[in-house]
Amino acid sequence: MKSGNTSAAVKVAGGPDCLVWVAQVLSIGRNGAADTDGDKLLNGWEANGYDANGDGVIDVNLPAMGASVVRKDLFVEMDYMGAAAPCPCRLPDLADLNRIVAVFATAPLANNPSGQAGIALHLDAGAARGTAFNLGGGNQVPLDTDLNPAAAQFSAVKAANFNPRRAKIFYYRLWADRYDGGNSSGNAFAIPNDSFLVTLGAAPSFGTSDQKVGTFIHEFGHDLGQRHGGNNDQNFKPNYLSVMNYAFQFGGVPRTGALAPYFGYSSAVLPTLNEAALNENVGLNSAAASTYRTRWSCPSGAATLSPGTANGPLDWNCNGVASSTVSVNVNGDASISTLAGWNNWGTLVYGGGAVGAGASPAGLTTNQVLPDELPWG
Repeated sequence: MKSGNTSAAVKVAGGPDCLVWVAQVLSIGRNGAADTDGDKLLNGWEANGYDANGDGVIDVNLPAMGASVVRKDLFVEMDYMGAAAPCPCRLPDLADLNRIVAVFATAPLANNPSGQAGIALHLDAGAARGTAFNLGGGNQVPLDTDLNPAAAQFSAVKAANFNPRRAKIFYYRLWADRYDGGNSSGNAFAIPNDSFLVTLGAAPSFGTSDQKVGTFIHEFGHDLGQRHGGNNDQNFKPNYLSVMNYAFQFGGVPRTGALAPYFGYSSAVLPTLNEAALNENVGLNSAAASTYRTRWSCPSGAATLSPGTANGPLDWNCNGVASSTVSVNVNGDASISTLAGWNNWGTLVYGGGAVGAGASPAGLTTNQVLPDELPWG
């Protein structure tokens, strides 16, 4: 079993600004057991390191890994399956890991005490993807092309390869081929949680670059308390611009002009859509959707993509004209209903499962068992 341990040197991690450093020092000195930035990692852990068993030896050196007490941090250990010879084939390449980190780094969060936006996501792939992603933990594990039964086999892999002294700090994820004999793209097993699985098929591709990025962020979103409909399980909602929505998991949320698709979580609560009375003249009717396009289901059942901005006329009934009030089941489920928007970034749950200190906030859906996910083929 990996130690996941690094040097026990005590230091303060912070941003380049002197005021940030001073804020950290004051916070630690006065409230070492507090959590200034709200990420469920205590100030004392982030400034001095985490001593899991109270023996005076630092087991997880968070400051050496770049943690800060004034900007939110998330740590994820990534193991990956492979044959006898070293093959990090299922693991995303360096560019894709950087894409994942960038989504969190640019998150529109306004409540970091440092004044910085975003979340510092620390991914641990061991030695497979260079020093920037080597925090002493992630590694290749024996190949099992079908984790079956999924929950039991996943738990066995985690128990054999994840140092329990890291459990308060690191989420655990596994890159594999498939589970339970199917082609589900992954599973987080519960909402919120401290572990997740991504399964995008076997060789030669092990999933596309976009599938790996989108599915990682999607499954991690479940660990962070998010659901397929935001605060409910209504899927394929056109007014839910998030990779948590199956409509956008593999390809990102399409954007207007030359803007690249967006592979992150929703950042605004868009107006509710009443499928019984959709106003085609206004589309999603929100400036927050002005740089995005969206997808919906036509009456025929075929999916369609808006040709331009989602904050403008949308031909909900797919008759070639966007000019009236119509009734359409635009998310393709079994009923005409109302579809509410949701802000993922503003409602993330930190400290799912064993991660972090203290309990999750009251009133949340916890330990919701997840079914199989969007199939990869």
